[in-house]
Amino acid sequence: MPRNSKSQNYHLSNAFSSQLIVRSWVMSTGFRKNNPFKSLITYTLFFGIFTIAVALHSAWTYYDISLPLSSPSSNVSSYHETSEFREFPEHATKWTAVISNGKIIASPVLVEDAIYVVVGRTSGEGRIQAMSSWDGSILWDHSLSGVSDFSPVVAEDVIFISLRSGLLVALDRHNGKELWSFQAESFINGPPIVEDGVIYLAAVKIYALDAVTGEVRWTRKAPKDVSSHLALSQGVLAFVGFDGVLRLFDADKGKPKFEYPIWFPFSDQLLASKSLLIVTGGGANIHAIDIRSIDIPYERAMRSVWERLWLWGMAPSPTVPRGYLWHNGTLQGVEAKAFVADGNFVYVGIEDAKVPDSSGQIVALDLSDGQVRWRTFLDSFPISAHLVGQEGLLVATSAGHLHFLSKSSGFQSHHVELGLKLVAPPGLGHNQLVVADNSGTIRSLK
Repeated sequence: MPRNSKSQNYHLSNAFSSQLIVRSWVMSTGFRKNNPFKSLITYTLFFGIFTIAVALHSAWTYYDISLPLSSPSSNVSSYHETSEFREFPEHATKWTAVISNGKIIASPVLVEDAIYVVVGRTSGEGRIQAMSSWDGSILWDHSLSGVSDFSPVVAEDVIFISLRSGLLVALDRHNGKELWSFQAESFINGPPIVEDGVIYLAAVKIYALDAVTGEVRWTRKAPKDVSSHLALSQGVLAFVGFDGVLRLFDADKGKPKFEYPIWFPFSDQLLASKSLLIVTGGGANIHAIDIRSIDIPYERAMRSVWERLWLWGMAPSPTVPRGYLWHNGTLQGVEAKAFVADGNFVYVGIEDAKVPDSSGQIVALDLSDGQVRWRTFLDSFPISAHLVGQEGLLVATSAGHLHFLSKSSGFQSHHVELGLKLVAPPGLGHNQLVVADNSGTIRSLK
């Protein structure tokens, strides 16, 4: 029987159609089930997506590609007055003031001709008073809705007080009238920081508010909450969480920049000095970190593998972690606390033992390498150290002694016994020193 020419052409054209070719290739190679080319394409796509994700994360970390925030309504910053003494204070008092029904647990703050004191240990007693620095007379008194554990912070004409309840109150420092308030979601850890028109708070979140209006500029949830006070330097906020990890945030927009695990029990106070961040704590450990450090994506994971291989003897010793500058753990005490730093040294107080009236020492460490430059032993552990003038260092101890030292050598030039135990560091102003005890008595020394 003769073949139909049309049917023959139809089958011939279909034999070379793209659909039949692909179908026959799939059926012959089993691509749909276990073809190696399918796995290769899948892995290639996955690696490409992973590479893009790493690149985007790196760009977000290293380069600020987010939209800029509006400028704050002012450029006010915390008030810092340099203490200059024409002659060292003696034991005699210039004046004494007693605050009725008030117990002082934070250091008085001296600003120009006024002294600001937060008093009270229960919610019914909490208040802040402004006193004349000339004679201790009361200038104004403002009741607080709770208790404050920290000294107030002054920025130009505004004074800020943080309460245990998480309430931040802004008052006119000249008359005590409330300007605005802000309620955080939890207890505020440490005093606020005011810098360039922005006030920063540490709670379960990190808050950045406009210092004049109180409006929220940004908030950022703190991983594992905040266990230390905030520190700020060179546009970077630093704090330690309850997981023992130091975290650095960009102060302008709140972007996380860096994480660094702290392996020793840490003090709640961090000290920032230019590009250095000093972390101190148990065992008299003192650790310096570069506050400008920025995380490289997945570096910690790769470092963890490297350290594991090193422990197994399969890799060389790991390099020092990113951000590490130096560490000093040779001071042989139970607790270390960094008080202040200048261009050359950081001055650290050491508590020798966890017993009442334990002795202590003040140590000067070189900022460049953490080595001890001088050490002075004290009657009890120091609670504060202040730079005084060009060459002076004033150290206050818990036993109520004031030691005036040379900051370059540690040599003691003057010593005052107050006759009372200090619960808070003394307040310093221009040619004036004020001390307070927990009974509410404030004394100005002459």
